Amino acid sequence: MRGRLRALKALSADDQVRTKPLGLRLKKLLQFGFGQKRLLCAPEFWPGLVHIFIFGAFMVLLLRTLSLFAMGFSSELLALLINTEAPFWHTRPLCKAAYEAYLFLKDGVALAALVGVLYFTLWRLRRPPRLTASAKAFVVLGFIAALMLTEFLFGAGHMSAAIHKGEQEGALGATFTWVEPVTSGLAALLQMPSKAAFLVALVSFWLHLVLVLVFLNLLPRGKHFHVLLALPNVFFQRLPVQPQASASAALPTPNLEKEEFGVRAFSQLSWKQGLDLNSCTECGRCITHCPTHLTQKPLSHKGLNLALRAYLWRNEKALAEAAQTPKPAEGEATVEEARLVGELLTEETLWACTTCGFCEEACPVFIENIPRLIDMRRFQVQVEAQFPAELQRVFEGMERQGNPWGLGQETRDAWEGALALPKWEEGSRYDYLFYVGCAGSYDERMKKVSRAMAVLLGRAGLSFATLGKREMCTGDPARRAGNEYLFQTLAQANVETFNSLGVKAIITQCPHCYNTLKNEYPRFGGNYRVLSHAELLAELISEGKLELSASDIPKLTYHDPCYLGRHNRVYEAPRQVLAAIPGLEMVEMQRKKRESVCCGAGGSRMWMEEHIGERMNHHRTKEAIQTLEGGPPKTGEGTACVAVACPFCHTMLRDALSDLGKEEQLQVLDIAEVVAGALKRG
Repeated sequence: MRGRLRALKALSADDQVRTKPLGLRLKKLLQFGFGQKRLLCAPEFWPGLVHIFIFGAFMVLLLRTLSLFAMGFSSELLALLINTEAPFWHTRPLCKAAYEAYLFLKDGVALAALVGVLYFTLWRLRRPPRLTASAKAFVVLGFIAALMLTEFLFGAGHMSAAIHKGEQEGALGATFTWVEPVTSGLAALLQMPSKAAFLVALVSFWLHLVLVLVFLNLLPRGKHFHVLLALPNVFFQRLPVQPQASASAALPTPNLEKEEFGVRAFSQLSWKQGLDLNSCTECGRCITHCPTHLTQKPLSHKGLNLALRAYLWRNEKALAEAAQTPKPAEGEATVEEARLVGELLTEETLWACTTCGFCEEACPVFIENIPRLIDMRRFQVQVEAQFPAELQRVFEGMERQGNPWGLGQETRDAWEGALALPKWEEGSRYDYLFYVGCAGSYDERMKKVSRAMAVLLGRAGLSFATLGKREMCTGDPARRAGNEYLFQTLAQANVETFNSLGVKAIITQCPHCYNTLKNEYPRFGGNYRVLSHAELLAELISEGKLELSASDIPKLTYHDPCYLGRHNRVYEAPRQVLAAIPGLEMVEMQRKKRESVCCGAGGSRMWMEEHIGERMNHHRTKEAIQTLEGGPPKTGEGTACVAVACPFCHTMLRDALSDLGKEEQLQVLDIAEVVAGALKRG
């Protein structure tokens, strides 16, 4: 245990405040630590509930265990209990009532824990895909069962001895009490004579304490170390920048002036990232809807956590000693530490992640997987200049033309055509800036979405303008690809432009722009009211500013974008928009909202090729096809539709439909296009 803590202390400092605000952290600790709130999420409700049974038993029995240890160290106190003298608190009514209530609760949670052990034993024998085969897990289950059984046997033996000593009539009938229903029922069932009862109580007492001590020694040697570290990890979790968003929405911002260019070696990980590794429960919840795991990519966040933790445990002594050794002077030889990328994980693993956020949203102990991978990407890009070849063109395009396609800045507003939208200039005053985004400005298909959105804003009578040729990329693709310098350059330039124009509110149609402007630009002085087009359309429809007629789309399903859904928890607004269209039949995919599967474009993977396993956009599109083909529309009724609220998702799903030969039967439309198609004439 001491070695584990010394190794954590030897890791780098964390750049975030992990103790404030104290009130909010304590609230989250109660909700997610002691309350185990995340374990009750679908589709893993029942295993989560049973885990709560066992966790609750340990929490309730902690007081009982401490009292038993006190008896073990005090022969007088143990003799008092075994010889069944009434404790002093039985003479005080309130204390007696509280003690009896505790005994009743203790019996209930211990029985629930035994049920939980049986459930998990059968469950592990069946072994769901997210679990790893582990003999230690069965050993620990055996320990838990033994602890509960010795607790019951100690109580039953003690109770039987008390009845025999009091020479009560009808001893067996008098044994049962509702104060301890399970314990007293066991005593009545066993019908022990006086000496046997005393022996059972004594043996169970000492066996229980021995089991506790052995169990505590086993904890630091396996995954059940999380029993000790999970609660601190929940307390020290990364907090969201915005109240409505997920903590995963904003990446930590390094200080480039201090040459914080990512991490190369294990010792450069922070103490919190080391705590994450030790807190991993190996539950596998992080991989149930992870797109890389589902499509046979080499990245599994659970597997990566286990690999890094194994390295930490093998080298904890060396890490601790290295932290105490003075750093060598420049030019002197030093021991070469294992590289993270290339030795502990492969480059394919590093670049597979789409940063969709499911792993962090699902983790019951709030392990922060994405920042760790992005830090590794930052070092590879900014120091080693080693990254997928496709990203070279993306970086150059953003540096020279302000967009990842590298298309001319002079054509940035060509998408408008005859619309001739107002431009926000110095001295202008508008209520909203319509931030079109790179895809909406340059991609031929996405230009239609931009025009549809402009029409809707005009029909609603909003005061808005665009930046025209002055608009540049928010920098999201660069940041998620590890080019932090390029991101910060673009972010600072954009914030300077917005602030000089007096921008207060921004409308976006790209969740990646939305997330960056809302959650990451405040770090650079950009504080604005940022609205996704889904949120704005829902607001305008509810206020009656957009009147809708029947749509000619016969059936529709909606795909949740990761950066709108999981990262920013905008789930209901797009559904409210679609539900407001008269006669439109909407059917949900099986994996939706929090469990929605990424299209494969996030984390800058929009510009990278997939060479391993199934294509992620194919995987998600097959589910949409299966959902919509349950009842195909009749001839002449129009084409069924997959609705999206993200240009990246739009491109990925549309390409997949083409690859799968379904582009004639199904179409992909942005929700703005669906609404524009249902506008009443006028």
